[in-house]
Formats: sequence, structure tokens, C-alpha cells
Amino acid sequence: MTSPESVRIIAGDARRMPGVARNSVALVVTSPPYPMIPQWDALFESWGATDFEAMHRELDRVWAACYRVLVPGGLLAVNIGDALRSTSGEFRLWPNHARVLSAAEKRGFRPLPYILWKKPTNKPNAFLGSGFLPPNAYVTLDCEFILLFRKGPLRRLAPKSPERHASRYRKEERDLWFSQIWEGIRGIPQASGNGRSGAFPPEIPRRLIRMFSIVGDTVLDPFAGTGTTLWEASHLGRRAIGIELDRVRAEALERERTRREGTPPTGSPR
Repeated sequence: MTSPESVRIIAGDARRMPGVARNSVALVVTSPPYPMIPQWDALFESWGATDFEAMHRELDRVWAACYRVLVPGGLLAVNIGDALRSTSGEFRLWPNHARVLSAAEKRGFRPLPYILWKKPTNKPNAFLGSGFLPPNAYVTLDCEFILLFRKGPLRRLAPKSPERHASRYRKEERDLWFSQIWEGIRGIPQASGNGRSGAFPPEIPRRLIRMFSIVGDTVLDPFAGTGTTLWEASHLGRRAIGIELDRVRAEALERERTRREGTPPTGSPR
């Protein structure tokens, strides 16, 4: 259960990071809209971006804003997948993960070893092509990337910090979570149209929050969506901030926050 004031919802644009103070966030966990995935075309078009590079330039502004609000040594975790799409009659891969890696490093982040989330599929033998004759089939995309970045050198914490010791994980958890390939975590179906959703399974933010923050830290999701990161952070004793551009969705998040906290409604999102 969330505790009073442990979750804050902001109806606003993550590119501007409204209402989040500089050097106030310990960890960012997010799954942004994926460039070149048709589901997100309308959002990027509303930002004036209609091609791969233009879409990423808008996301670049979010990573720059995340850098400003993170504490020294704070971490950014970005769950993103590559895209397959035809443009001008050409079918090709659009490497979202590589573009985000490059952009975050240019903005001062230090890239860390990333995680490959191997998503379960009901069609383990599916591939893009036909028959058994080379050379024109394509490898199936069945992994997404969880990119990890640090703002500057290691975060400095008191050696005997009670919050840090209260956040300890077990050996079995460490051995599983800090391996590069995560398997067996089933994704959540993505809605389309005006009800679009890029929700990812709670196990993803749950692990990342345990791995890279301590009790009492503030965790931010600049693309709050259905609030998965926020509810997991609060449940784990962290404060959470969610930014959501869609006001209707932000209002739904605020209602859910109120329901979980068991407090009277406070009106519009803060």
C-alpha cells in the first residue's frame, strides 16, 4: 500500500520536467514511446517529429532533463526496443537502443552494462520471411533493451546508512538480477489508438528499483503511463514522481493514487 504523499503525479511534458527540482531524484525508471513504432506516431507528430532522427531529438530533451534532476551518481534506466518498419519501400531495422545510448552519453551520462529482456513468445519458431531458402529471411526481434546510465561517478552514501542496509537484497536475487539476460518476464499487451499504452510488467521496475535505489529515495518516471513504476516504487518504500503528458491519463493516475492511499480526492493532478 502506498503511504500518504509517497506518490506525486504531474500532468506535464517530460521534455521540460515541470515541478522536479535539480539534483532531487536518485533513479529514473521509464519505458518511453518507441520511435518508428506506429502506435506512437501520433504522439511524435504532435511534437512535429515524423522521422527517426526527429523523433529521437525529442527524446533527447527528456534525457537532458533527467540528467538535470538526478543526484550526482544517480541512475537512469530506459526500457526500449528496436523497430522494424518499411519506409520508401525499404524494410529495415531502426536501432532505437543505439540512438538512445549515443544521445545519453553525449549529454554527460556514463553508460553501464545493459540488460537484454528476452520476452516470452507464443511463436518460438516465428521468423520474418518464408520457407527455408536463404538468403532473404530476417532474425526475429524477441529482446528489448534495458539501458543503464550513471550521472557522474559512484553515488556517495554513508558507510553505515540504515536506509542502505534496509534495502539489502539476497544472494539469489543478486545473482538473478545482475545477469545480463532476463528471461521469463511476460510483457503486457499494448493498447492502440487514443488509449495507447506502453505498459511494461511490474517485475521490470521492481527489480531495477531494488537494484539501484535505497529506501527513502525518489524514483522518477517521465512517461508515467499506467503508473507501473510509481506503484512499485511506493510499495518498496521509495517516493515516486510520475510525469504524464496526457491529461486524461494523468487524472486517472491521480484517482488511482487516491484510491491506493485511501485519502480524500484532492482535485486535479499536482
